[in-house]
Amino acid sequence: MKLPLFPLLLLLIQFHLLTQACHDDERVALLRFKSSLTDPTGRLSSWQGPNCCIWQGISCSNTSNVISINLRNPAPEVFARGTNSRIVLLSNSNSSAINGTLSPSLFSLRHLRYLDLSYNNFQLSRIPQVTNLKSLTYLNLSNSMISDSITTQFTNLSSLESLDLSCSVSIFDFSSVSYNLSSSKASMTSESTCMYNGHISSRNLNWLHGLNNLKELSLDGVDLSEASASNWAEPISVLHNLKQLHLSNCGVSGPVPITQFLNLTHLSSLHMDFNFINSGIPAQLANLSSLSSIDLSNSNLQGSIAYLPQLQEYVVDNNNDLIVDFDWMFKLPWPRLETLSVQFTNVNGSMPPTISNVSSLVSLSASGCSISGTIPASFSNLSNLESLDLSFNAITGDLYPNSRLSNLQVLRILENKLRGPIPASICELSSLEVFYLSRNGLQGRIPDCFDRLTNLNTFFIDNNPMEGAVTSLSSLFQSSTLDSVSLSSSGITLKIDQHQSLSKFQPQYLGMRSCNLTGEIPDFISNLSRLAYLDLANNSLTGTIPSWLFQLPKLSYLDLSYNNLEGHLPPILLQQYLLPTTLNVADNKLQGPIPLLSETLEVLNLCGNNFTGEIPTQIGEMIPNAIFISLSKNQLSGPIPSSLCQQNNVLLENIDFSSNHLSGIIPSSLGNCKSLISLNLGENNFTGNLPDELEYATYLSSLQLNDNHFDGPFPNLISHLKNLEFMNLGNNDFEGNIPTFISELYKLRILVLKSNSFYGSIPQEVTNLQQLQFIDFSNNKLSGSIPNQLGNFSSLTAQPKSGFLLGYIIQLTYAGVGLEMVSKGTLHELEAVFSYNTGIDLSNNHLGGMIPMEIGLLQGLYMLNLSHNSFFGEIPECETDSSIGAENVKEEEVEGREKWLLYAVVALGYGVGFFASFIGTLAIKKKT
Repeated sequence: MKLPLFPLLLLLIQFHLLTQACHDDERVALLRFKSSLTDPTGRLSSWQGPNCCIWQGISCSNTSNVISINLRNPAPEVFARGTNSRIVLLSNSNSSAINGTLSPSLFSLRHLRYLDLSYNNFQLSRIPQVTNLKSLTYLNLSNSMISDSITTQFTNLSSLESLDLSCSVSIFDFSSVSYNLSSSKASMTSESTCMYNGHISSRNLNWLHGLNNLKELSLDGVDLSEASASNWAEPISVLHNLKQLHLSNCGVSGPVPITQFLNLTHLSSLHMDFNFINSGIPAQLANLSSLSSIDLSNSNLQGSIAYLPQLQEYVVDNNNDLIVDFDWMFKLPWPRLETLSVQFTNVNGSMPPTISNVSSLVSLSASGCSISGTIPASFSNLSNLESLDLSFNAITGDLYPNSRLSNLQVLRILENKLRGPIPASICELSSLEVFYLSRNGLQGRIPDCFDRLTNLNTFFIDNNPMEGAVTSLSSLFQSSTLDSVSLSSSGITLKIDQHQSLSKFQPQYLGMRSCNLTGEIPDFISNLSRLAYLDLANNSLTGTIPSWLFQLPKLSYLDLSYNNLEGHLPPILLQQYLLPTTLNVADNKLQGPIPLLSETLEVLNLCGNNFTGEIPTQIGEMIPNAIFISLSKNQLSGPIPSSLCQQNNVLLENIDFSSNHLSGIIPSSLGNCKSLISLNLGENNFTGNLPDELEYATYLSSLQLNDNHFDGPFPNLISHLKNLEFMNLGNNDFEGNIPTFISELYKLRILVLKSNSFYGSIPQEVTNLQQLQFIDFSNNKLSGSIPNQLGNFSSLTAQPKSGFLLGYIIQLTYAGVGLEMVSKGTLHELEAVFSYNTGIDLSNNHLGGMIPMEIGLLQGLYMLNLSHNSFFGEIPECETDSSIGAENVKEEEVEGREKWLLYAVVALGYGVGFFASFIGTLAIKKKT
């Protein structure tokens, strides 16, 4: 029986490949290269035996010469920069990078045409001489931890068509997340940054001469700062075959060298993002008819966006001085434009209806551009649109997605002013993956049809004034596989069956704050093995905190605050991730000693419970990465451990141990916390005076030591704390004169020295504190007169147009300042202080003399108490009512408490939102 000819030929070819042997010198060179490496995933395990042509990643010619080596890391690790600026690994798998030194033996393979070693780790090896590889057409050493300066390593590689020496990649960056307390808005100045994977530099680009066939050149991250000082692009201009030129993050300064680039008539892709261009986009780029992609983001562009009608991709993100006129832009023809990204540029105005003229648009990103007005109905004509991001703008109107947007995958319009209900037509967008409309004015109920969106993986409607009830999460999303969900503070009541089965529900992020949850912490959460973020705050949960909650393998952010949970807190185990590693169980009914804490913790909030015993002696060693610690309003006793601030601690920013039964002296080790912003030790039993070492905490802005037993003179060390905004030393045993150096604390807004034993006169220099809004020297032994020039208190000379909250956002957690205010004999405790909480209280002293006429200048003064002194004369009348009654204080107190809670909720909730933004964008970019 004869075998068919074609199968027979295949058998012969396979037999030949199995029996032929590669050249021995090439096999030895490969084995030498392997001997200097470690291979964690066994990619080089087949590199044995006589025939190297059948080894993994190796290809040979018909003459058995090695012509191709492909050892590119198949699964590079994915990183992002978290809100704490720490680089965080996002990928789940272990590193598959080959490690070791880059042996020169590999570059002796003179028949080599293709070499890819990218995304491995060659431990800062130098670039070997590759001048012998005359046949080489493709060389990729990118992001492989190489450290060298380029000189003559690539001389005479005339066959080379593609060269990639990049040593940096763009990663998502959440460290620019900021929170404006005065506007209750979150913002982000950039969504990306660069991460280096090695260090390569080049003093000039003359080494490009001779690479005449080069079509692709990628030098992302290569330091060209010295080269760009002269005519750096001239060697590029002679590469007439060049199609792709990527020079991201190269330290290039000065304008785009348009004269040289116009010689690149085949250029299709130009990326020069993360440089220092400091000029406009050259309009002459329109002459490069083959140019289809340009990225000039993060490059300090100026002027107006240029008209480049040949582009398919136009990216100019994060150029704050670049003006983008949509109305002018969309009146012009853009026949090929598919991707337009102008995030964090200067757009202003509204989105014009003429956007429908760009019918080819696939992705539009215009977040943080001050866009106002409504979304025009003509958006429905963008039938190719897959991704729409209009976040951080001022867009109003209703949300009316059209079924013609059938390709839409990402819809991100967070932090705007949208109103009305979520229309049922949203469910006709069958491709939708990301639905992200947090922080708008959406109303009504969630449409019942969301279960039809089988591709949905991100659903965020938190912080909207919606209504209605959701009977179960499974009924809402029974057909989709969700990765991130947040219903927090949406007005939605969520009813959860304690034993419901959610087999397909495995989110990473789950926000259910303020969803009217009752009963115990739901059991189904114990099965969420991918869960990294869980927010159950401000509900009516009861019972104990189950130990399984801290055994979830990915959990890094847990907020159970404002519930009715009781019992002891189990030992804490939390992981690190994009958001600050957080445990917040504030305002519950927990008791017992402070438990064993996770060393990964960055935010710890145990305030408002019934914890007893002493603060653990080794707390500083237990949580060495802590940035925010609050143990206030408990029943803790004993001293502050000296371990709290280890030597040269540059992380800890907030310490709040107020309202406990702590005692002893303040340890000098607190001076080691050089990044400390807020220190609150009020309402305890501390004695002595402040340690001089505290003067090294020069960033300290809030110092609250009220209601203790501190004594001695006014602490001189405070003269070094030039950033102080709030200082409360009230209700202690300090004595002596109020020092004149207090006038040098020019940022002070609140100064409370009441109920001490200070004597002497009030320093005239106090009036130099122009930002001062509240001063309380009551219940001391002060004498003399009220200083003149009260009109210097500029923050009190006019009524504030709007009140902004005082305090700080530290790692997405609110650190505030409290205040006691006496009005008409009634004490009012403000748990949050706004800019309109103003006052002067000099009561119960030995002051005298004429009441200064300058008081009449203080139009913004809402409380004045001069009682129980020896003044004479009348209080000058103000043009506005400068008195404040008890009723008004109570109203402001209520408003303050509500706003304090609101801000805390919003600040914490934004951690989820920004990550959802990342998930949605990453999903689309992976496809691209």
